[in-house]
Amino acid sequence: MMAQFGKAYTRRIFSEMERAGTTPARARLLMALQCPTGAKMSEVGARLGVTPRNVTKLVDGLEAEGLLKRESHPYDRRVTLLRLTEKGLRVSRESMGANCATAARLYERLSAAERRALARILGKLLEGLRAEEAEAVDA
Repeated sequence: MMAQFGKAYTRRIFSEMERAGTTPARARLLMALQCPTGAKMSEVGARLGVTPRNVTKLVDGLEAEGLLKRESHPYDRRVTLLRLTEKGLRVSRESMGANCATAARLYERLSAAERRALARILGKLLEGLRAEEAEAVDA
């Protein structure tokens, strides 16, 4: 049941992203660039878990649309900084807003007691995942 929910929820979120004018990969990149000081291109790739080639391809597309700009690092000329433009900030906010609105509409179907129970269960599962991660690090 959880796998079915995850797939259906993901399809719904992706649909909302498309309506907001973006794709999941683009939205993840835009969200990764929310930092007002910009981000190093290499850091963005690591954060997203994609190869430098894929980051470059995504960045090229977003730059061509006027959503972000490349800048030289002030102290290290080998580093390229990425910064969202005003248009990029707007698209990013619209995408995040669409995601939040979708989630809110979905969870409004639950009663207050059901939402509390879900939060408790998810918290317990999250604790279990964190414990397993800690055990893996210690091993």
